Amino acid sequence: MLLSRRHIPLNAMRTFEAAAVHCNLRQAAEELGVTHGAVSRQVKQLEGILGVELFDRSHNRMSLTSAGQRLLQGVQEGLDRIAESALYLDPDSMNGDLVIASTPSISAGWLVNAIGQFNQKYPEIQLHLVNITPRQREIPAEVDVAICYGAPELTKRDCEELFRERYFPVCHPSLLKAEQPIVKPDDLMDYPLLHDRHGYWGAWFKGVDTENNATKHIYFQDSFQVLTAVREGYGIALLDRVDIQRELRNGTLVALFDETIEADESHFLVRDKKERSTVRATLFAEYIRSYLEL
Repeated sequence: MLLSRRHIPLNAMRTFEAAAVHCNLRQAAEELGVTHGAVSRQVKQLEGILGVELFDRSHNRMSLTSAGQRLLQGVQEGLDRIAESALYLDPDSMNGDLVIASTPSISAGWLVNAIGQFNQKYPEIQLHLVNITPRQREIPAEVDVAICYGAPELTKRDCEELFRERYFPVCHPSLLKAEQPIVKPDDLMDYPLLHDRHGYWGAWFKGVDTENNATKHIYFQDSFQVLTAVREGYGIALLDRVDIQRELRNGTLVALFDETIEADESHFLVRDKKERSTVRATLFAEYIRSYLEL
């Protein structure tokens, strides 16, 4: 049955969620502060509205049917979203500064777009972006959220791995010449190869069993300089999908091979422990996790 937003029985959904988690009406009733009979009536009412059985009640035990399992996932996600939205209604918890730290390459790359979108959604938060160095061991106390390359040394903060970059050959479509098609790794030798300080080209060619005999090279210090050169069509570079997801989608950059080389270290999200973290920092951390899943 298709329900409109206006006719969704929210109270019954909340009751179903509690009953589904416990698979026990008495325990669900205790959690909700209502009677066993009230829970039973709400669940049966919901089953009647939806026209499906949500619980298997055979053998004097309750278990979710396949329909109940699907509904539980949706209801839990919806309740989580409602709770999250309610958390950020208090203007006093949202207004204020949020200091974000990252390496220059990240700051000049995908993080700019992520911060711009975050600012449009939460304009009351004053964002300050500062730089840290790759593999920096200590994060300044004034930083609320840091996106680090390499895990720092921490005692009073939480640190979680976000992702590890995997690089593959990419170029601007205007660079490719019809008389010099790229169909195998050897064909890359006909084009300029762009390098940053990581120097991953040798490892990439080794991974595809190809000797690097390229004669055209441009060397940069910073990976964002390489990204700029690729966007301008000056050569082929090894880039990570996070940095160029928009360009790959709209066709302004093209991936030449699927084979990848893994970065030496991962990127990590660092912030104060949950009990000390501000609402602003918590919200931004959750946003970054969601952004990187795009």
